[in-house]
Amino acid sequence: MEEGYERKETMVIVNPAAHNAPKRKRLDEADAWLREQGWQTEWLETTGPDDAMTMAAAAAARHVPLLFVCGGDGTLSEAANGLAGSGTALAVIPGGTVNLWAREISVLKKPLGAVRLAVEGERRLIDLGQAGERYFMLMAGFGIDASVTHKVSHRIKGRAGALAYLIAAVREALTYGGTTVRIRLDGEEQTAEVMMLLAANTRNYAGLAKIASDAVVDDGLLDVCVYEGRGRFDLMPHAVRTLLRLHRRSKKVLYRQVKTLEMRWERPVPAQLDGDALHESPSKITVAPAALWVAVPRGLKSPLFSR
Repeated sequence: MEEGYERKETMVIVNPAAHNAPKRKRLDEADAWLREQGWQTEWLETTGPDDAMTMAAAAAARHVPLLFVCGGDGTLSEAANGLAGSGTALAVIPGGTVNLWAREISVLKKPLGAVRLAVEGERRLIDLGQAGERYFMLMAGFGIDASVTHKVSHRIKGRAGALAYLIAAVREALTYGGTTVRIRLDGEEQTAEVMMLLAANTRNYAGLAKIASDAVVDDGLLDVCVYEGRGRFDLMPHAVRTLLRLHRRSKKVLYRQVKTLEMRWERPVPAQLDGDALHESPSKITVAPAALWVAVPRGLKSPLFSR
């Protein structure tokens, strides 16, 4: 944990297509406050995929102490990929559909409030998950949850927000079937019929449940939760138990904390990282300990952090 910044320079990356993007007036208020506090501020807008990663990498190369992302968890995740391993701290101005990371660190505020919490707050190191060359802040999902992500277009998500996911989830629940997978969890091997598999760095899922209820973001481990089953008659009980936080009591749910997860699928399955669909399913997930500095409110007390 560290307090303060070596110099007052920041970059703000705005995703104007985010579902709950703040109004320009609110962003101008945050900009005016930063400048009043003596901060040199650069504002940039994304126009397509991976723009936030490229912009964040440029900020890291210039050793910018603090970088804000105004958007959803997908844009935040892109920026994390650009900052991983650097000394630049990542802060959030909530603007997405659910804003899971903002919820985790109690920053569900308007732009000015979010900016003040970060500037007057502290820096903490967190782990990242890694799938191939791609990092994730929150979680990697395989199976039905990723299938839903694949079915929701950016255009529809930008207009309908969480409703778009709900409609896609209902449709998938009626037809999605399990897939046989060989799973290796830090050397422990087993075969299961999998409906959904989640490798989580954080706890909150979709703003509705805490699937990875023991996840700690700086413990050097990922929390893996595997839902077993063949179809909707297994899926519905899983959903109810998860909402009631009773899912880990089920004999059809496997929960482990690991450094490495390896999977061999019977057939290719959909995959997602931090809510963004992947074109190919990675067969190996690992943890990258202490890979990213994040800005959090001063004195934040949360079971998500070990320190």
